[in-house]
Amino acid sequence: MARWFFPHVGGASIRVYQTATNLVKLGHEVHLLVHNPKSVKQCNLEQNALPYEEYDGIYVHRLAYFKPNSLYWGMSIPLMAKKAVDIIKKEKIDVILSHNPPYLVGTSSWIASKFTNTPLILNVHDVWGASHYRKHEYIIGKHLEKFCIKRAKKIIVPCKELDEILLKRGKINRTKIVVAPTGVDTKLFRPMNIPEDIDALFVGNLAPWSGAEFFVNAANKLLEKNKDLRFMVVGDGIQRKHLEESSQTNISFTGAIPTDHLPEIINRSKLCVSSFPKPASVKRETPIRPISTLEFMACGKAVIISDVHGIRDIITEGKTGFLSKPENIEDLADKIVFLLKNKEIRDNVGKNARKFALDNTWEKTTKIVEKAITTC
Repeated sequence: MARWFFPHVGGASIRVYQTATNLVKLGHEVHLLVHNPKSVKQCNLEQNALPYEEYDGIYVHRLAYFKPNSLYWGMSIPLMAKKAVDIIKKEKIDVILSHNPPYLVGTSSWIASKFTNTPLILNVHDVWGASHYRKHEYIIGKHLEKFCIKRAKKIIVPCKELDEILLKRGKINRTKIVVAPTGVDTKLFRPMNIPEDIDALFVGNLAPWSGAEFFVNAANKLLEKNKDLRFMVVGDGIQRKHLEESSQTNISFTGAIPTDHLPEIINRSKLCVSSFPKPASVKRETPIRPISTLEFMACGKAVIISDVHGIRDIITEGKTGFLSKPENIEDLADKIVFLLKNKEIRDNVGKNARKFALDNTWEKTTKIVEKAITTC
């Protein structure tokens, strides 16, 4: 059960897809129940997603379409629970794997678990708390999160530091938590021998918590000195209009693009940037292990990434990537210039990054998930 899935573009959808398809490859039958993406404002889809389809071996069931409105999430909890109960009974489902967020999908999953006596496991990618939520949303979400965490049989997290946050928030036993590190598809994301016509690339949700504004500001600063540089921003979100209006001509915005088109764009780039803000700035204490950063690394690219919680698990300074001071435009710009001037260093770091990615695949991650769900 999940909030996001294709045609929605983003890390949450990739995580759900990779977990589900790799469980199928391991011999499991997987049914996926998700929200209809057109019902959610952020998706901004023209088309209505199919209510049911078979997608790469996954049986995908979607909630009915509802026009986006302020009551949607309150309505969706019982609607999703009812749909889940029907699927569980009809298909004789053995276990519920509920993906982030635990406060909405998790509540629906818990209701379905209680009505069908089916074990519930939470796959928590993020914890509740961000600057864009209103006070009452934050309070309700925090209570639902704690409620779900305490009642799940097991909790799967994508990085080590997240388990400590959940232990503190939910006051649960450590034995309930399983760390299954975020992986990467190294067959799709791989080095390609194509010309590098983009100097630096950013990929992500164009929202405050992804930090695209810092990449754009650093690019603007560099373009004041060198008009020949070329920058690209891939993604969509609430900040896109503002970022485009504040950008110089040589910063191009593609919008959201399908995952299978992304490897070529990454390979066209000399280096890639993940410019996350300080956690306190966006009220997000969650340590991160970004899918987009791992995809850069899998393509053999040197990465500059903000030195925030969780990043040092994947980046060793000067070996698998470079760390920049969060929200520090000058530091980010200086590191971009340094790497653009030093191709040999870029290439060596890119090779090391590729090696790291090959040891952190979705197949390896899913085997950890499989063990968790088959021993609950």
